[in-house]
Amino acid sequence: MGPSLGRLSASAGLAGFGCMAGELIAVRLLAPHFGDSAYVWTNVIGIILAALAAGAWLGGRLAARPNAETWPWRLLAAAGAWLAVAPFASTPLGGWLLPSGLPLDAAMPALVRGSFVATLLLFGPAMLLLGAVSPLLITMAVRRAVAVGRAAGTIGAAGTLGSLGGTFAATHWLVPEFGCRIASMVAGALLLAAAACAAPRAGGRWVAGAGVLAVAIGTLLHGGPLRPAPPGMELLAEREGRYQFLQVVRTTAGDGPRRTLLLVNEGLDSFHSIYVEGSALTGGAYYDWHALAPLLAADGARPPELAVLSIGDAAGTLRAVYAGVHPGARVDGVDIDPLGRELGLQFFAPEQAPGRAYTLDGRVFLQQATEQWHVVHVDAYAHQVYVPAHLASREFFAQVRQRLRPGGVCACNVGALRAEDPVLRAIATTMAAEFGHALAFQVPASRNALLVARRGERPRPAALAGFVFGQERLSPPDAEAWRHLVAAAANEAAWVEFAADGRGLVDDRPELDRLLHASYLHQEDPGQPVPCRGDLEPAGAELRAFSLAQARRWTEVLQTVAQSRDATAYLRELAGDARWSLRQLHSAIAEYDAARQLAAGDARVGSRLQDKLEAARSELQPIERADRVAADLGRLQLAGCAVFLAFLLVAAWRTGRPPGHPPTADG
Repeated sequence: MGPSLGRLSASAGLAGFGCMAGELIAVRLLAPHFGDSAYVWTNVIGIILAALAAGAWLGGRLAARPNAETWPWRLLAAAGAWLAVAPFASTPLGGWLLPSGLPLDAAMPALVRGSFVATLLLFGPAMLLLGAVSPLLITMAVRRAVAVGRAAGTIGAAGTLGSLGGTFAATHWLVPEFGCRIASMVAGALLLAAAACAAPRAGGRWVAGAGVLAVAIGTLLHGGPLRPAPPGMELLAEREGRYQFLQVVRTTAGDGPRRTLLLVNEGLDSFHSIYVEGSALTGGAYYDWHALAPLLAADGARPPELAVLSIGDAAGTLRAVYAGVHPGARVDGVDIDPLGRELGLQFFAPEQAPGRAYTLDGRVFLQQATEQWHVVHVDAYAHQVYVPAHLASREFFAQVRQRLRPGGVCACNVGALRAEDPVLRAIATTMAAEFGHALAFQVPASRNALLVARRGERPRPAALAGFVFGQERLSPPDAEAWRHLVAAAANEAAWVEFAADGRGLVDDRPELDRLLHASYLHQEDPGQPVPCRGDLEPAGAELRAFSLAQARRWTEVLQTVAQSRDATAYLRELAGDARWSLRQLHSAIAEYDAARQLAAGDARVGSRLQDKLEAARSELQPIERADRVAADLGRLQLAGCAVFLAFLLVAAWRTGRPPGHPPTADG
């Protein structure tokens, strides 16, 4: 006597649970290596849907065979074992597909293609096997004289309810409480239990039971980090939360002070919080420049009883900077993930500005808030590199404006290399539509822009020149760095002003993902010097280009070089500096090489250019490595798809419908 409809339904429910939980766990398991961007989600969902579809087709062919009853438990047991083993394979596979040391802004193609290959290998086979189960279970029920409609409806409903349970359990319980490895093994164990329910004989049930026991033992013995610490760093903590994967790492050896970093998801060369040992500042990172915002609110002074709101507070780096630069300020922090603050209290700066902590989405918080602040900082990112669309729309900036005191400043951290960056321009023009203006300052040696707007009159950066120092609680090196920073920001020419262009971002038309894709994947780097075909005298072009370089207006530097009548060694050098700052390293090398040839008779200039050439080539190496990795992964993508299609062709041949087969209950 084979399994009853009740046992078959239980098997379908457990299979649905394991299938949906596995799909959600897949993204979390891949996040430490490839992130969880929209492209990673698309790869995971697309591959799993393709595998399920192929499995359903295969299951339909197997259902027509006389031995159809022997297949469901075997497929479920194999899928459960695969899903239980997948988390142990993810760490070495991720490290092999995506080597460490790649720069985030150059690794996007590798991340997308790598997640495709990893999903295909880690989850494709299990999902293909699961897709074949449903038609086989229905066939088993029909062969026990259950009407086709009742069998399909009951088993389909059980599978859907199981999927519903797997969806909520994986996201709200299994992953945040136990981590994605244990969650994946639990899903695998449930698939093995589903195999026991579907097994027509006691032997199959014993095999499935032994598999459950093996997975349970593996769950107890699992260990080690999901991702090793980057070279030269030690791993202090690793957490898997409801929203993201977090690691705290610290540099181990070096000439300077040790740095503690909060890495989110794939990490690579980026971080979300930083603490430089023995310093209140962050070594020139964008957090230090955000401390200018209160001075812009008060025209070069510090507002009394300074009240600040930090949206996207993470581990509290901005609060630590405020504690040193603006003693006595109150900084309230808002972050959707409570794990960031927990790690900040444990591993980051010992002194942070006092303030209340809120665990909430920044937009929801502003909707409920009634207080007003002198400054609202917005440093919120989703999936590592994406500015959340609902935190960059016209409606959002209207809420920020309401929560600012008169003259208060909104300060946003936006990833951009130049004023023409599509993401920066979209957010800046949206902010200008609400505030009437928006100013951007390119943070030196970074891919970050400080974007500010003021409730009321336009901020006056030149007023920073009159700021009176002395109230800060900073070490002498920090105090000197702070003075230099304020002086650099007091240069009006270093700020780019944006006006509303009528195409601002709004809630019902989110475009930032597309714009960020254009920003990361379509960077111009012709690899050749700028042609000098204008009518400017070279000496005048040098003076103008130098002034623009001082203000870090790199695109305008290149335009000025192109307007020169003739090339000079200094113009080529300035063009190389501009190309380097814009991450156009092939072009920077070409400019420095051309400059060196023009300065052949000047040993001092030649030595300086040689140093820049070597530094640019050194920085280019990881970018070229990222390109090679992306190309290799592209070939692996094609190979994986070819193997998948070949498997389907072989399966079609091996599972051809036999000449005779048992009649159905209606036959």
